[in-house]
Amino acid sequence: MSTQEKWLSDLGARLKAEREKQSMTQQALAAKASTKQDYIAQLERGSRNPSLRMFMNILSALDVSADYLIYGTSKERTEAMSGLLNDFTSFLSRRSVVDATAYYDIVRFMSKYVDSDGD
Repeated sequence: MSTQEKWLSDLGARLKAEREKQSMTQQALAAKASTKQDYIAQLERGSRNPSLRMFMNILSALDVSADYLIYGTSKERTEAMSGLLNDFTSFLSRRSVVDATAYYDIVRFMSKYVDSDGD
């Protein structure tokens, strides 16, 4: 499976999961996104690449963020991560370049041993 096929498959799975979470049928989503049910089905199967305009219509119809459908991250998680990164950046900015580099190297080393799927 190519990278693009994997991306489309993952996007389709998240699209379907979000639609079902909202108890919405493919037909209802299609109506809200100004498209056809068959198009939504193709997206959910990962057999179709949405245009930017259609992607925006779907985001609006589901009221979800692009990062969620593309990467599987929620707005809350993104905001929490942004806060952590800002705090860490602020912490590093008060250190010397040598110390900041050492902290960075430690985090990179430790990341090999932390479950990357955990939230």
